Amino acid sequence: MSQSTLTESQLHLAVEQLRNQHTNTVDLYKAVAALLFFQYDTTPTTNRMYQLVRKGSMSAPSEALRLFWQELRERSQVRMEQADIPTAITQQAGMLIAQLWQESLDEALKMTNQHQQPLLVQIGLLQQNLEKAQAEAHTLQQALLQAQRQLEQQDQALVEREQQLTQRQQQLEQTQEQIKALHIQHEHALLLQQEKTQLSEQRAADMEKYARLEIDRVRQDAAKVQQQEQQRFQQHLQKYQTLQEEHQAQQKAYLELQQRYHYQSEQMQQQKQLQQQLDEKNHDLRELLKQLQQQLAQRTQRTRSTPSRLALQRAKKTAT
Repeated sequence: MSQSTLTESQLHLAVEQLRNQHTNTVDLYKAVAALLFFQYDTTPTTNRMYQLVRKGSMSAPSEALRLFWQELRERSQVRMEQADIPTAITQQAGMLIAQLWQESLDEALKMTNQHQQPLLVQIGLLQQNLEKAQAEAHTLQQALLQAQRQLEQQDQALVEREQQLTQRQQQLEQTQEQIKALHIQHEHALLLQQEKTQLSEQRAADMEKYARLEIDRVRQDAAKVQQQEQQRFQQHLQKYQTLQEEHQAQQKAYLELQQRYHYQSEQMQQQKQLQQQLDEKNHDLRELLKQLQQQLAQRTQRTRSTPSRLALQRAKKTAT
C-alpha cells in the first residue's frame, strides 16, 4: 500500500488536490494525515501537516490528528470483531491494539511538543529581530535620502557661488583694465604737458615776462591736473584693493563650502556602509531561520509510525 517512491513535489501536488476536495479545514487535515500515513509510511504530526496545508490555526491539525487516530483505532477494532476468532481473544486484542495506539499517539505528541516549543520560541525571537532590523534599515534609508537631498542643495548653492565668483572676477578684470587705461592716459597727459612746457621755454626768449607768467599759469594748471589724476588713480587703486579683499573672502567661503561638501560625502559613505552591514545582518538572520526550519522538518520526519505498525503486525500474528 505504501508508495515510498513518491517525491516531495508529488506530495505537495496531492495536498493541493485534497485542498480542492475538502472545504472543511479539519477534514482537509485528516485527509493529509491519511496521505502521510498510508502512502508515505510517515507518522503525521501537527507541525508537518500545518507546513503542508498552512490553513487555520495550530489547533486545527491537532484536532484532525486526534480524530484520525481515533478513527484508525475504531477501524482496527471493527476488523478484529469481524474475524473468525473467539470473542475473548478479540476483545483482548482490540484493547491491546487500542492501548498501543494511544501510547504511540501520546508519545508522538509529547515528542512533537517538546521539539516544537523551543523552535517556535526561537523563530518568534528571530522574526522580532528581523522586523527590528528592517525598521532600522528603513530609518537609515530615510536619513540617507535626506542627506542626499541636502547634498544636492549644497551642490546647487556651490554652483551659484562659483557663478558669482566668476562674475566678480570678470568685474575685477574690467576694473584692472580701466585702471590701466587711466594710467596710460595719465602718462600721455604728462608727455603732452612736457611738450607744452618745452614750447613755452622756447618762446620765453621772445616773451620773457609774458612767458614767465604763462609758464607759472601752465605749471599751476599742470599741478592741478596732476593732482586730480593722482586722486583718481588713488580712488581706482582703493577700489581695486576692495575688490581684491572681497575676492579673497569669497574664495575663503568657497573653500569652506568644499570642506563641508567633503564632510557630507564621508557621512553619506559611512551611512551606506552601515546600510550594507544591516543588509548582511538581515541575510544572516534569514539563513539562520531557514536552518532552524530545516532542523524542525528533519526532526518531525524522524518520528515515524514504526511502533504502531509493528503492533498491528503482532496483533495479526496473534489472531492467526
